[in-house]
Amino acid sequence: MINGKVDNFNAEHDFGFLKDENKNKVFFHASAVINKKAKDIQIGQKATYQVAEGKKGLQAVKIKIEE
Repeated sequence: MINGKVDNFNAEHDFGFLKDENKNKVFFHASAVINKKAKDIQIGQKATYQVAEGKKGLQAVKIKIEE
């Protein structure tokens, strides 16, 4: 698992980017978040996730966002 934070999030389209501890950014879709709904995702929240190959490159999967 990778530790990071929500770097930005577009609630209208349910996607954003996570930034890891080394400042690497990775795309994510709200459907990959396993413990929150899109309306509850906030910039700056801590997250743990995995990275997998998606249709357009790497993306975060199995995302858990801390309360």
